[in-house]
Amino acid sequence: MMLDSVVYRIPAVDLVTFCGVVAEDVLSPHGALLLSRDTDFAALSPSRRRGFAFSLRGAGVTSVAVRERPEVALQEILEVMARGKRPHDHKYRNLHHDAMYYLTGFCEKVLFGGPGNLQIFMLLRAGRMLAEAVAADPDIPMHLGYVLRKDDLLLSHSINVGLLSAFLAHRMFPDREMTAVSVAAGGLLHDLGKTYISEEILNKPGTLSGKEYEIMRRHPIIGEAALQKSGVVDAVVLKMVRNHHERLDGSGYPDGLAGEAIPKAARIAAVADVFDAVTSERAYKRRMSGRKGVSLLMDNIGTHLDSEVVGVFVGAFGMYPPGTGVVLSDGRSGVVTAPGERGVLRPRVLVQRGKNGEALSPAVFLDLSATPEVFIRGCTGEHVPEAI
Repeated sequence: MMLDSVVYRIPAVDLVTFCGVVAEDVLSPHGALLLSRDTDFAALSPSRRRGFAFSLRGAGVTSVAVRERPEVALQEILEVMARGKRPHDHKYRNLHHDAMYYLTGFCEKVLFGGPGNLQIFMLLRAGRMLAEAVAADPDIPMHLGYVLRKDDLLLSHSINVGLLSAFLAHRMFPDREMTAVSVAAGGLLHDLGKTYISEEILNKPGTLSGKEYEIMRRHPIIGEAALQKSGVVDAVVLKMVRNHHERLDGSGYPDGLAGEAIPKAARIAAVADVFDAVTSERAYKRRMSGRKGVSLLMDNIGTHLDSEVVGVFVGAFGMYPPGTGVVLSDGRSGVVTAPGERGVLRPRVLVQRGKNGEALSPAVFLDLSATPEVFIRGCTGEHVPEAI
C-alpha cells in the first residue's frame, strides 16, 4: 500500500493507537531528543505508546512525522477482536460469529480498497478503540448480528458511525481512552432500534407518511430498551442510542432536548451519523460529496449540531475529507488522502489523472500545503467552474 511510503504529520495524541514508524527525530522546543527516527510503534505496548504520546504533548510537541503501516494496524485490530469474549448462550453464537465475520471483512475491505477514503483514516486512528469495545462485551457483536440480518448497509453505516464517533471522542478527550471505547460502542449500536422497523418503512424510496415517520422516530427509544433488556448498563452507550437525533435548538427527538441538556456523547454521534448518512449512497437518495457533507455540518452549527464537535471534525478532516475526488487548478485530478497541515482547504492529494485525463502510473502524491500555485478547483461529480 502506498501509504507506507509517504511521510505524514499526525497529532502527538494519535500515537496512542499508532502502529507505524517515526519518520523524523522528535526534538523538544529546546533541542533535546525526545523520540528517535525509525522508532517502531507496533513493537511498543499500548501503555508505552500512551506514555510517549502524553510525554511529547507535555513537552510542547503537537505533531510527529510518521510513515503509516496500515497492514500492521489492521493486524492489531483483528488480534484485539479475536481475543474478545464469546456469548455463553449457544443460541446467540451464530449472531456473534456472523457479526464478527462481517466486522473483520469490513476492516480488510476498507484497508485494501485503496488509499484515500475517510474510513481508512478513521480505521488507523480509532480502529483499536472500536475493536476493544467489541471484544469487551459479547452483547455488542450479538446486537450487531441482528443489525446485519436486517440490512448489511445499516451495519456498514453503524460501523462508520462507531469509527468516526470514537475518533472524535479521542480528539476531544485524549486523556479519557475508556470514554472513547464507550463512544465507539454507542456509535456501533446507535441505530439498533431500526432492526424493529419494517423494511418497507426503513428503505422506502419516497417520502414517509406521517404515521410512518412517527414509527421511524421511535427507533432511539426501542434501541435503548433492547439494550437495557439485554443487560447493557453503560450510560454513555445508552444515551448515544436514545439521544443521537436530538438537536441543539430542541427540534430533535425523542425527548426534545436542547443545548447542554443533550449528552456530549450524543452530540458526537449526531455529527458522525449526519455526515455518514449524507455521504453514503442509499436506495432512496444519492450521496453528497465529502465537501458538501462538511458544508452541511457547518451550516447546522448552533441550530442542530454542536460547534465544538463540528470544529474538531473540520480541524481533523478539512473541507475536503479523505476520499473526496477533486479536480486541481492545473487540470489534473485525483483523490484526497489526508488533511493538510496548514489549512482546511489544502489537503494531500493522490493525483491519478493528468491534464488531458490520462491515467498516471504511478500516481503522484501532492501536498497542496507545499504547492501554493496549485489549488482545488472543484470536486469530481460536481459542476467544476471554468478556470479564471
